[in-house]
Amino acid sequence: MPAISNLNIGNSTFDLDKLYSQLEQYETQTLTPITQEATKVQSQISAFGQLRTALEALQKATTSLNSASALDSTSIISTNTSFSAKSNNNASVGNYQILVKQLATAQTLLSDKISSNTQPLGTAGAEGRTLTLSSGSGEPVTINLSDGDTSLNGIINAINKSGADVVATSIKSSDGEYYLSLSSKNTGADNTINVTVSGDDTLQKVIGYDGGASKTGMHQTSQGQDALIEVNGIPVKSASNTVVDAPYGITLTLNSVSAQEERLEIANNTADAVKNIKAWVSAYNNVQSVVTSITKYSGSSGLSSDTSSSGPLMGNGTVRDIQSQLRNVLNVTQSGAVKIMAELGITQNTTKAADGSVGTLSIDENKLSSALSTNPHAVYEFFLGDGKTTGFSTLASSTLDNILSDSYTSKGTLTAAVNTLNDSYDKLVQRYDQQQARIDTTMARYKLQFSQLNKALSEMNQTKDYLTAQFSNSDD
Repeated sequence: MPAISNLNIGNSTFDLDKLYSQLEQYETQTLTPITQEATKVQSQISAFGQLRTALEALQKATTSLNSASALDSTSIISTNTSFSAKSNNNASVGNYQILVKQLATAQTLLSDKISSNTQPLGTAGAEGRTLTLSSGSGEPVTINLSDGDTSLNGIINAINKSGADVVATSIKSSDGEYYLSLSSKNTGADNTINVTVSGDDTLQKVIGYDGGASKTGMHQTSQGQDALIEVNGIPVKSASNTVVDAPYGITLTLNSVSAQEERLEIANNTADAVKNIKAWVSAYNNVQSVVTSITKYSGSSGLSSDTSSSGPLMGNGTVRDIQSQLRNVLNVTQSGAVKIMAELGITQNTTKAADGSVGTLSIDENKLSSALSTNPHAVYEFFLGDGKTTGFSTLASSTLDNILSDSYTSKGTLTAAVNTLNDSYDKLVQRYDQQQARIDTTMARYKLQFSQLNKALSEMNQTKDYLTAQFSNSDD
């Protein structure tokens, strides 16, 4: 409540304004412990926010580790010309000899000469005229054609809008004549095109095609064919130039016919696995750094009570519990060939880090890379286990979920602590408002009392002046 600047005291010998201000200052001091406690709670909530951010980054890094492709992956290390290759985590490390003998192509058809691209090619007024297109085993597509749709441009537009597995275009020759060209959208020997016009024999003779030897209608200019390759001398046929699982776990994209066999070499991809593991260690160390910052003790000695710059969560039990949960994950012995992290070159530091954090991790990258190269499946098993109850990253993911969970039915360790602090802050706000209301009421009462006192003093001064004047007159 703002101080009252003047109580209309007049010539009173009592400085009621000053006294009122002193009383107001005294009353306001009762708010200080509440505001100090509220500030402390807010700083604790903010500190838990920093910890949550660090833990969520660790959770993200754990998710990246919690998959086979992140740890047990392979990569193509050869450079090839007639094909390119990609591997997945099912691919086996090894070398293959690849020979591309034939690329897959799509069938193309061409019409005879057409003198105009805008003049109708069918019989005027034909009723029920339809064009049916099919390619390979795909469902036939039937298109209704009006007279205007039977021009070369109209036919091309109708086909390309129909959704059929056929692409239509026109070609203009040097002598000014036009040709209709149809191509299957899909490569392969079985993806042959069939074109049938019903209700208009004239148009059928211009653009019809059924694969026969008819001298009317369209004719084949390029036969659809399958891709033919050999993998270690074994023939492989594909309707597409994308060949999957030959070899298993490898996708080949064919570019050209081979001049000779090319060597395809597949190796363990240790770089990505090392990157993912390093990212996890970095995220874990960042959690330890944040914990150190928010729980630090800044007293100058063991007997000092000066903790003004100490961390807002110094000595906090929830933070200690979270640290304990994370350390327990590090100490679990797995059942596979790799049992502890130290076997992968990941160890806990016994000394403080530069920022004062304790329990950080360090990596011997040479040892880690060696383990990934010699026995990647053992590393994979160490981290993933059965994906349910065993495996380092499986346990870490479960632990972080227990810490960070914010679901309606299950509040995590950190979430529960922050909710408690938010409740405390709300109660402090309520206490502050109640105390402020009490102060406002008290100061209003003081104002009334001081105003009454001022009036009484003024009346007494008037009486004093009157009596003084009377006595002075009586002496005369």
